Amino acid sequence: MKPAAVVTGGSGGVGRAVIETLAGRGWDTVSLSRREGTDVSDEAQVKKAFGRLERLDALVHCAAVLVKAELRELTAADWDAQVDSSLRGAFLCSREAFLRMKPGGSIVLVSSLSGVQGAEKFPGMAAYVAAKSGLAGLTEVLAVEGRPLGIRVNAVSPGAVDTEMLKIAGVEGPRLQPAAVAGIIAWLCSPESSPLSGANLRLDPSDSAA
Repeated sequence: MKPAAVVTGGSGGVGRAVIETLAGRGWDTVSLSRREGTDVSDEAQVKKAFGRLERLDALVHCAAVLVKAELRELTAADWDAQVDSSLRGAFLCSREAFLRMKPGGSIVLVSSLSGVQGAEKFPGMAAYVAAKSGLAGLTEVLAVEGRPLGIRVNAVSPGAVDTEMLKIAGVEGPRLQPAAVAGIIAWLCSPESSPLSGANLRLDPSDSAA
């Protein structure tokens, strides 16, 4: 039987690249995104989506929203949208995965170099940075809770990736390609990375030829 993965934010960007990469390696994949009718920040919708699964070997949480606005113009609604998609969505989907995964399961939370302490921050991205920083901490504690269950939890924190979201961010300079990030995520989903849990892999485009 093929291994099966749920990928949030799978309708575009890194999420779409992850689905294509996993499918090319023989995985069955399910994409969850607003465009495809599932809001990962909605508890009832998440429970319903995961309830349809027959098997779950990996969860990749890529869902994210970016509304660029400096603090004085940032609305509470836009703050909530960004934190809910990245952080609340990670909580809800990871909880469902913990309830369904057998030993050997893998969760990958896609954070950002923007959420790594000491990395350069950009104006207008307070909510996005806060949400991605939260994912880094969530990864660490879920790795601890997942250990007795045989579930690994890791994060990937890419810098600028060549996606539509990057255009919104307006960040210039070197960038990674979605397929390159997806390849690393697919490796984290696979048994080949089985010794690794609780890690946050920084992917800096300035260190890459991408």
